[in-house]
Amino acid sequence: MPYGGSQWYYGMSQRVSTLDQNFNKIAGKHQIAFGFRFRHEHFAYLSDRSVDEVTFTNQATGIYDPTTGANYGVRANTGNQNADFFLGAGATYSQRRNAPFNIVALREYDSYIQDNWRVSNRLTLNFGVRWEVHPAPYASNDYLVTFDVKNKALALPRELDYYVQNGLTTTPLLTNLRNLGVKFETLKDGGMPSRGINGANANILPRFGFAYTPSFGRRGTVIRGGYGEYVYPVPVRNSIRYLTASYPFTAAYSRSFTAAAQSPDGLPNSLLRNPLTVITGVNSANVVDTQSTTALLPGIGPGTVASANYPPARVREANFTMEQPFKDGSVLRASYVYTHGTNLDQNFQVNDAPSAYVWQAKTGTTPPTGTFASVATRPYDNKTWGGITQSTKFGFSNDSALQLNYQRPYRRGFGYQVFYVYSRAFRVGGNTFRDNILYPSELFAAGQIPPGMDVGTQFEPSRAFNRWQNYRVDTAIPLHRVTFNGLVDVPVGKGRRFLKSSNRVVDALVGGFQVAFVGTVVSQAFQVGTGNWGATSPIQRYKSNVPVTDCRSGVCRPGFMWFNGYLAPTVINAVTRGVQGVPSDYTPYLAPINNTPGTTNFGNNNVVQALGNGQQVTTGFSPAPSGAQPYNSMVLQGPRNFQSDISIYKEFAITERVKFRFNVDAFNAFNIQGFVNPNASDGIQTRQQSYWTPRQIQFTGRLSF
Repeated sequence: MPYGGSQWYYGMSQRVSTLDQNFNKIAGKHQIAFGFRFRHEHFAYLSDRSVDEVTFTNQATGIYDPTTGANYGVRANTGNQNADFFLGAGATYSQRRNAPFNIVALREYDSYIQDNWRVSNRLTLNFGVRWEVHPAPYASNDYLVTFDVKNKALALPRELDYYVQNGLTTTPLLTNLRNLGVKFETLKDGGMPSRGINGANANILPRFGFAYTPSFGRRGTVIRGGYGEYVYPVPVRNSIRYLTASYPFTAAYSRSFTAAAQSPDGLPNSLLRNPLTVITGVNSANVVDTQSTTALLPGIGPGTVASANYPPARVREANFTMEQPFKDGSVLRASYVYTHGTNLDQNFQVNDAPSAYVWQAKTGTTPPTGTFASVATRPYDNKTWGGITQSTKFGFSNDSALQLNYQRPYRRGFGYQVFYVYSRAFRVGGNTFRDNILYPSELFAAGQIPPGMDVGTQFEPSRAFNRWQNYRVDTAIPLHRVTFNGLVDVPVGKGRRFLKSSNRVVDALVGGFQVAFVGTVVSQAFQVGTGNWGATSPIQRYKSNVPVTDCRSGVCRPGFMWFNGYLAPTVINAVTRGVQGVPSDYTPYLAPINNTPGTTNFGNNNVVQALGNGQQVTTGFSPAPSGAQPYNSMVLQGPRNFQSDISIYKEFAITERVKFRFNVDAFNAFNIQGFVNPNASDGIQTRQQSYWTPRQIQFTGRLSF
């Protein structure tokens, strides 16, 4: 339920052509490398011209509950969505009109030159530079639209009549949009780039490196280092799908039998109160009117729009490495790698509405109601537009990593490698809508932004403001990771330690087996919950040292109190539906504003606000969308987990040309389930979920001839 369709309504095909030419020239101690690349990508972006969807509730088969009054609710335990579906009693019919297709081309021009200079037998230097040109995407037939944030207008390459004649939009839709106050302009009139976004043609990328064998080194010590800059073109999925994914090329229409705004008497849930007049699949073909000039109401959103300044991501990397060979042929390598990324994609919520708390604190009035309720409090436009998500390149990242690697080559029956990586990765942006969203300063209550902080402009928040809101450890990159792999001969059979004098039959059965293995030990991290705004206390990390029994669900389950998350006073060490085993000195790191049992608002963050007219209202305390919370950037380390895969195998020689290989492969061979992170708010780590999948064993045979 509610019988929905696909999340995304599109398809894409592509043709990629690449031409590379590389040259090398030896001149004395210099090896000169140079070359160029041309890359052309052709994309056909296909979208359903119209997408129909029907949702169902339980109202057509439900019974009115008189206690709900004019809200017209359904009595408990009456009605069923499946029954409504069987009767064809659709609650909401919707149709999304999409632009039919788009063809886009991307081009790339690259060239480079590098000098590998062997200064002496002990020292080699590398100098190079690369130039990359990434023009803006080219949309065939000028099928694109973008949003001009400065002029509050939809900007297109050509006049609107051109798109009507080519079937990308309709006159009724344009009339509806103009009635709402939508402005249209050409890209030229708005002073915007001719292709909607700027190209990136000045990517000069230097490279430098060296390798040095010091005279004081033993057995071939090598010191290496380098610096390089790199760019990564904008992913096609991120940019191309925005070109026609907004008004006036797309529009969503609906007909609801539950919304009060579309009910004949202005009351909700008409489907519960009136006879069924539209039956899905019988007379529902034209229930949604896509030719209406009044269907779209204030609060429409243009979807995600790309910023005019949309350069490719840029990375600067520096590394320093020491390598030490040993007498047995093994090598130890230690490296430090620093990486700094800029121009990472990040969503900027240009026109989000402030919370009710912020609105009331700033204006002394309650949020408006009525036709314009959805837009009236928005800071950028409070007449026409709802939420506007601008895809920007404001994001950046930093990572300092220590890498250790020891590898022993295969000899005398075994060989292995062990890697260890310690990484401190911080990030702003880089994950589109999933995290690190940037919000304008207008959404913050007075006193929440640090004094003296430069917040930038309405259209481009400052780097400092962005950093304050979002800069934190990237929990997707482990702080610690150990990885190992190896190959071992089973010491049984002819020529090996045991049964080395076995006959041919015995050796064929038990000799010559090898074991290969790979494994990892990985740490986890999580950001602590930030839903409360009351008393704070230092975080205490107990990890697995404080076992508890959690009976809050009615079923008692063992667990650990990983850190001092928030537990309501009524459940601390309570015998019935409580958490038993909580330390006597426990104090939550962050409590709700109202944390006194028995009071009206116990357990929540409601506060009383005095309005300008003297009225007092109770409102949830929400002074900022991000950044201002005391624990906004607090990331803790969770459990570390170990897992290993092991294979045992042997190849049997049936004849000189026919061979049979037999494998037994065990994934998660030791069946270690591992622990997931604790609950980010209450700090309780349960044992009901596993980090790894269970052990799986497979047997395979391969015949070669």
